[in-house]
Amino acid sequence: MKREIALTTVGLLLIAALHPALGGASAQSKKKKDAGAEVFNATAKVGTATAGGDARVSIEIDSYTPERDLQAMEQALKTGGSEAFLAALRRAPAAGRLRAGDKEFTIRWARARPAASGRVISLVTDSPVYFVGAGVPGAKSRTGFDVAVILLTMDPAGVGQGTLAAAAKVKPGGASGVEVEDYASEPVKLVSVFKVIS
Repeated sequence: MKREIALTTVGLLLIAALHPALGGASAQSKKKKDAGAEVFNATAKVGTATAGGDARVSIEIDSYTPERDLQAMEQALKTGGSEAFLAALRRAPAAGRLRAGDKEFTIRWARARPAASGRVISLVTDSPVYFVGAGVPGAKSRTGFDVAVILLTMDPAGVGQGTLAAAAKVKPGGASGVEVEDYASEPVKLVSVFKVIS
């Protein structure tokens, strides 16, 4: 039950960020959408039932994804499911990158929307980052978990928190038409998130 509650809570937040009809107007609809590149640093709290640890990650956004590309990906998901969404995602221009250790992962979905406390930023990479819990006995298949989904909640000062579904599946379903399934039992927490001021 605890796992179901955690997955449901995070899933609702991710759906709201990925689906503009639930989260208000997208920041991409604003004329000031391309205010320039942004970099966020964070600490990822990675853990399983038997082990845990911290890792530094950097999220570099070159530009937010144009609305036409976001709509193309949403339409692909609606009409063709997860595989069509993945194909549309990989056709979209690179929006930035996620750096974790010496690894780099390309971000092809980047959307920001206003929130009461600042803004919510949703990001999707075109490949999984890490399969948390894949090495334990009875671990489920990795098939279909082809992306990673990041959700950041940032205040006006550029400080916030977030979650990382390090290996995820975006699929049609639910009241909004969008569901995010995390390979792990719980998402990776991103703490001490801050925008780098250059």
